Amino acid sequence: MNQQNLSNIYFWLIPTFLFFLWYIKDIFFILFFSTALGIAIQEWAILIRKYLKIPFFVNIILIYLIFIFILIISIYFLLPVFTKEFKNLYPKIQDFLSDYGLDLDLNFIFNKFLKTTPETVFGISSYFINILGGFFNFFLIIIISFYVATQPNFFPDLFKFIFGDKYNFYINTYIKIKKQFSLWLAGQLFLMIFIGLLTYLVLSVLKIPYAGLISLIAGLLEIVPILGPIIAASLAILITFSIVPDKVFLVMASFVLIQQVENNLLIPFIAKKIFQIKPLITLASILVGTKIGGVLGILTILPLSLVLIELYSMIILNKNKNA
Repeated sequence: MNQQNLSNIYFWLIPTFLFFLWYIKDIFFILFFSTALGIAIQEWAILIRKYLKIPFFVNIILIYLIFIFILIISIYFLLPVFTKEFKNLYPKIQDFLSDYGLDLDLNFIFNKFLKTTPETVFGISSYFINILGGFFNFFLIIIISFYVATQPNFFPDLFKFIFGDKYNFYINTYIKIKKQFSLWLAGQLFLMIFIGLLTYLVLSVLKIPYAGLISLIAGLLEIVPILGPIIAASLAILITFSIVPDKVFLVMASFVLIQQVENNLLIPFIAKKIFQIKPLITLASILVGTKIGGVLGILTILPLSLVLIELYSMIILNKNKNA
């Protein structure tokens, strides 16, 4: 096959592949994020086995069990608090609106919203379908990542089968990416702990009820950039408004300040020091991920950026060797 025919094939193959990737982007994000998470946990398990002499599979199971335990405990303590305080919230919302001259009949609004019509039934059904889809994706990510984490030889064997004599060159790139994924997960864990502690400190100073629980939720939700902090802030505002409404604006200002510290100091610092990625590239990647894939895109875009950077370095290195 001559060079001209090969160029024509690439000319049509590349845009076709990109279009196909765009068409299945939701599936791609789930598979990629699950794989990145599994590889990172696998690397953690290998390091724990090296230093603490705990068996590899035991390490993986312990990591997942710890994560699931924290998640269950958070939900267990959060639901009673949310249910209890929500009952007290309605009259306080009415009083709050009245203080600002907004005498709205919330009963009328709620009844209007809950009125059974084809439009509302369709809207509510779509809402619950989206929630169920989110839960399904969550469990799918856990299952796939667990499988990847427990198969340390899967990718090395795959590369050996595909690349043959060039196996060593490609496996070295995979090892670099694997290390980067473990650092990415460590950086994410650092953000979760730091934001959780900072939130607890601020809410404790303001003497907000359930400061520990809110801080735990805020830390866990750090795994979902942008949307996670919004949910945590909404929860804190809701609880504050139902118990000490005079401190609502202080809590709102506190969460805005925490977000500014995270977005302008912590995330760029971690990306630059751990991943060697420029802060501007980090912020631009988050915006692109948000636009393309929503929450899954946000979760996936940073590890995907790491892979693209390593692949670019590999191509340049390979080109210099062949020059």
